[in-house]
Amino acid sequence: MLVVEDAEADYELVLHALRRARYDVHALRVEDEHAMREALVHDRWDLVISDHRLPTFSASAALHTLQSSGLDLPFIIVSGAIGEDVAVEAMQSGADDYILKDRLARLIPAVERCLKASEARMRQREAEAALRESESRLRAITANLPGMLFRVHTDEEGIPQAFTYASEAAERLFGVAPQALLDSPHSLHRLIHEADRLRFDTALAHAALARSRLHWEGRAAPRPGHDEEGERWVQIEASPRECDTPGLVWDGLISDISALKQAQADVYASRDELRRLSGHLERAKEQERARIAREIHDDIGGTLTGLRADLAWIKKRFGADPLMAEKLESMGALLDSAMQASVRIARDLRPPILDFGFGAAIEWQAKDFQKRTGVACRFRCEGDAEPDTDRATAVFRIFQELLTNIAKHAQATQVEVTMQSDGRMLRLEVLDDGIGLAESDRSKRGSYGIRGMIERACELDGRLVFHRPPRGGTRALLELPLSAP
Repeated sequence: MLVVEDAEADYELVLHALRRARYDVHALRVEDEHAMREALVHDRWDLVISDHRLPTFSASAALHTLQSSGLDLPFIIVSGAIGEDVAVEAMQSGADDYILKDRLARLIPAVERCLKASEARMRQREAEAALRESESRLRAITANLPGMLFRVHTDEEGIPQAFTYASEAAERLFGVAPQALLDSPHSLHRLIHEADRLRFDTALAHAALARSRLHWEGRAAPRPGHDEEGERWVQIEASPRECDTPGLVWDGLISDISALKQAQADVYASRDELRRLSGHLERAKEQERARIAREIHDDIGGTLTGLRADLAWIKKRFGADPLMAEKLESMGALLDSAMQASVRIARDLRPPILDFGFGAAIEWQAKDFQKRTGVACRFRCEGDAEPDTDRATAVFRIFQELLTNIAKHAQATQVEVTMQSDGRMLRLEVLDDGIGLAESDRSKRGSYGIRGMIERACELDGRLVFHRPPRGGTRALLELPLSAP
């Protein structure tokens, strides 16, 4: 306790009153401004008590000295005589209380009250400092976030009622000052492109009714003065919580995902380009296969047929010689094998059955699979399907690959093939009772059979899907339009 007092007896009287109240007092008496300033600098104090009038000092001067030091200490005036107007003026200037020396009984309650008030002020200052530090950190964090933090209040159905917070990123993302957004409960709505607002409102309403997290992507409204800029995309993430008033409070983040959307668009465009290239290569390959098949049939087949005629003529002329007959018979067998090989190669390159109708070609492939593998293969056709040449060839090749996979890996004993058409779409289902297709088989490195079939279907604006039926095995379903759109 620092005591501003010129009378030693009055100083001791104050100390005696405090010690009687069981205070452990460390006190220092000063009489002028210089001594008071020295004491305030060189020691720590909990309380200042000052006489009203000293020969060279006064309570008002002591209060001014305390205030100018920057310390916030309780200041109590203890005086033998002080007018009410002077006391009120001192209290208005910052004194905490005043006590008359002939009424020192009031000193202890006044000290206790002032110490509590001082402690409360200290806690408030600490809380305010912590709040300022927290706000400073928040501003620093939000300033470096790639998106705009916001808080909006809605009713129970997700209709905005108040927009209560927007970070500084609002200026960067939307060209709008944060304070301008707080003026209207519909500010969040106006940040979204007009064409996407209904979709956003619907998503917010569903999230509010379900009390679930909001995740939405859409286009942002054009920034003021940037009417010519390209399309911008934003992602809105927000979580709801209950509040004291009816409705919900949403805390969220709006991020600019335009670069991500552009990257996705570039990837999709690249995929489409690769798919078109793959389709072009497949068509070129089929055309080349057909050309080679025709050449094998016309040229090699014709040559082999001519050789057979020549061999028959030689048999007639020289067949009587046993050695010559044996050699001619061997040559005939080799010639038959070459003719069969040429027919088989030509058929694999370009199945001639496709020239007799698409449905007949699929049925023939099913019967040929059963004949070669011994696996029962039942074919059922519902509706007439006559796709264009490219699609017919692609479907035939996909079906051929599906049957090949079944023969190699499925360990099936029965296959059911169903082909349906409504005049616009073709639907081909292949169901086997084998061991089933595992998920790892679809993404096996170095294996492109399934991927190739799926990509080929996509290139024709169709789809090929696989799944395991409850009874086991594998079900492959191919759907695609009968003609190009």
